[in-house]
Amino acid sequence: MLTFIATQTSIPQKYNDALISNNSEINFAKTPKRGIKKDKMIYYVENDLQTISAYKRSKLKWQTNITSVCGKLKSGEAQIRYMGYNSNKLLVVIGKHNFAEIDIISGETSFVG
Repeated sequence: MLTFIATQTSIPQKYNDALISNNSEINFAKTPKRGIKKDKMIYYVENDLQTISAYKRSKLKWQTNITSVCGKLKSGEAQIRYMGYNSNKLLVVIGKHNFAEIDIISGETSFVG
């Protein structure tokens, strides 16, 4: 299992409030939204469509690049297609059928399959 975590705490907000959803999931094929707001945290997919950042009070808490964890994909572009919030993790679909889980507290990322 590969894990990639980058933690920074002093970078100011760089997400667009208009692209934040209060729903628990985002399907990028169906909405222009790029982030999920839950429990005073914002989980945001960056412009590269490969990196997810977590912000609390506009400050970066952690950031993870999904493709660096998942490696080379068997099919589909190396881009996030779906992100869903579950009480203690983010569920992410990348490419066509690749899945990753991210711990919402630490940003620890695991390739599921």
